[in-house]
Amino acid sequence: MTNLTILYIEDNPTNVRLISRLLSSRPGFHLITAHEPYLGLQLAEQHRPDLILLDINLPGIDGFEVLKRLKETPSCADIPTIAISANATESYIQKGKEAGFAEYITKPIDIPDFFSTINEVTQRRKR
Repeated sequence: MTNLTILYIEDNPTNVRLISRLLSSRPGFHLITAHEPYLGLQLAEQHRPDLILLDINLPGIDGFEVLKRLKETPSCADIPTIAISANATESYIQKGKEAGFAEYITKPIDIPDFFSTINEVTQRRKR
């Protein structure tokens, strides 16, 4: 795998630690984290990551609004964004895909599925 810079926008420190541990267990990942949505938007513009992992339930503005703002920002519009949410209902997942998320991962995170989803989304971007 090539080196990937991933931005994770998540307000829950436990979830940030989990994703950080998962990504540090494999070579080729550089993780940037933001504990609130406005910082996440700033970091996306500054660092132009290869992928964004975005929690849906954030303080201030939710993940759907963050995604909308990313898509409206020319320098960030093409960055694939994966939703990560505890809301696993089919209608909510469908709403996420219709909003423009590349994929939708539900919590608790299935680790093999997590890595295969990241691989799939980043491969799609390269095509």
